[in-house]
Formats: sequence, C-alpha cells, structure tokens
Amino acid sequence: MKLKELDVELLDLFKKGVNVKDITKKLNIPQSTIYYHYNKLKKNGFIKGLKVEIYYDESKTYEKAFILVSLNSVHTTDFEKFFQDLKEDKVVKEIFEVSGDWDFILSVSGQKGEIINFVHEKLQNLQNVKKIQSIFIMRHVEI
Repeated sequence: MKLKELDVELLDLFKKGVNVKDITKKLNIPQSTIYYHYNKLKKNGFIKGLKVEIYYDESKTYEKAFILVSLNSVHTTDFEKFFQDLKEDKVVKEIFEVSGDWDFILSVSGQKGEIINFVHEKLQNLQNVKKIQSIFIMRHVEI
C-alpha cells in the first residue's frame, strides 16, 4: 500500500494520541473519512492498536499508579481467577504477569481515593493475595 499524504498525517496524529473529534476539527474532514483511513491503515499493518484516552473532569485530580501483587498460590487457575476478579474494575487499565518477587503489576488510574479504595477494599480482600505494594506516579516524561 502506498501511503497518501493524509495517511501519513493521520498516523502522526494517532501516534500523538489526538482523538478523532479533534482530528476532524484540525483537518476539516468528516469522521467517516478518518475511520475509513484508520481501517485501511490497520488492515495493511501500519496500525497495530489504538491507545484510548478518556476525557476526565478537569475539576478532579486523577492519578496513575502501579500496584505490585504477589499471590499465595501461583497455579494457572489462580492466575485466571485473579484476572477475572479484576478485569471489570474501572480503575484497572492493564494487568502484567511478571517474573521475580511479584506475580503481577497492575496499571491503574483514577482519583486517588478510588485507587486507595480499590487497594484496601477489593485487592486486599481477594482470597489468594499475599502482598501488595502501590507505587504512585509523581511525574511522567514521554520520550
């Protein structure tokens, strides 16, 4: 597939995390055109996934944190149960299974109180959880 100028511009905007609504305004083209090009780029392997950003209420403070979790039992069925227990929680964005002293790293975001409640009310009460360590992000530098 030969990329057109619009395709290159869209790839750049998608990479920067610009949403479709803002792209529509910036380029003065309909959303349907953007979705058409997005699907074409994805089909041809130029896009492997799309990062989704949620618009937050600017009057509230949102945090991002990583939570390290170790389980008592580390059998495959225990891991699957752990995934099932957490996948519907709105603060959990990603779950990484890792090696070493910890079994999982959870990427979470939301209001600080929501994250703290998630750790203390849900995560600590899961049957197989052995230990937890929370790491709140103080600053993020994108490279």
